[in-house]
Amino acid sequence: MATTDVNMETAESSSSTTKPISSKKGQQQNATSPNGNSAEDGAVDDNGDLATNAEDMTSRDYYFDSYAHFGIHEEMLKDEVRTLTYRNAMYHNKHLFKGKTVLDIGCGTGILSMFAAKAGAARVIAVECSNIIDYAQKIIEANHLDEVITLVKGKVEEIELPHGIDKVDIIISEWMGYCLFYESMLDTVLYARDKWLRPNTGMMFPDRCTLFVSAIEDRQYKD
Repeated sequence: MATTDVNMETAESSSSTTKPISSKKGQQQNATSPNGNSAEDGAVDDNGDLATNAEDMTSRDYYFDSYAHFGIHEEMLKDEVRTLTYRNAMYHNKHLFKGKTVLDIGCGTGILSMFAAKAGAARVIAVECSNIIDYAQKIIEANHLDEVITLVKGKVEEIELPHGIDKVDIIISEWMGYCLFYESMLDTVLYARDKWLRPNTGMMFPDRCTLFVSAIEDRQYKD
């Protein structure tokens, strides 16, 4: 059996109620309620553009934006081992989070951002590219954490951090997929690390992983 260790500290990249949600390159867009009727929240316009609001999305939109569907996030949240491991990692290290600025890459429903906020983070920047961010906004507000957590919609490679923040103390992310690398988020996390993580003192959760590989022979199934 072979093992592969990935150290996030040394790995190199291969290449409301409404509150403002930051968009690309410092621009701002209003985060209206998912039940709003504004044109910005519409489904598909006459030009065939994709919906920008989760509740207005059709199957066509979900094809291009699969992570906007709550079902995917429900499956992950129901994985108790995964969810509790992330929670315990933060709750058992509150001294590391107290008063710090945290960046959550691919926040989804905002679960890790809320863990970080409850662990004592002074500010959490939660970045999400898909339209699930509409629900994340409501969930965060329902938990009364919207004064700590700021949502930013867009690709990590295209956004700027809000509030004039140029460095963060901690990066959290659930970047691991099937067979560790399936979701291909590692490059994005490394990009964020190189651009925003405070040198020398910055931390990442998680910062390393181990992949076990074993060869098999499956001729009997092919025959």
